[in-house]
Amino acid sequence: MEYQLRIYRVKEGHMETFLDIFPAVVEARRAVGFEVVGAWMIPEDDQFIWIVGARDGIEATSERYYASEQRRAIEPEPAKLLETIDTRTMVAVSG
Repeated sequence: MEYQLRIYRVKEGHMETFLDIFPAVVEARRAVGFEVVGAWMIPEDDQFIWIVGARDGIEATSERYYASEQRRAIEPEPAKLLETIDTRTMVAVSG
């Protein structure tokens, strides 16, 4: 299983809109094989942070996600609400 840490800086004044569409983003990601591990926000920094996992790998699952009809139907376009997107692919280790 591969995981991805996703850190967004939401454009000022757009957090509420982003949070309104986030359930549709989660649903579209799950439909193509993503697991959503969790999501958090840091309101004072307009940051939204979440972790997703994919058994088929992040890249292959992301391709299915962005090509899906369900993803294309999300309005407004999620990326237009974001100032920055920082992603880090992670691999689980046993401890």
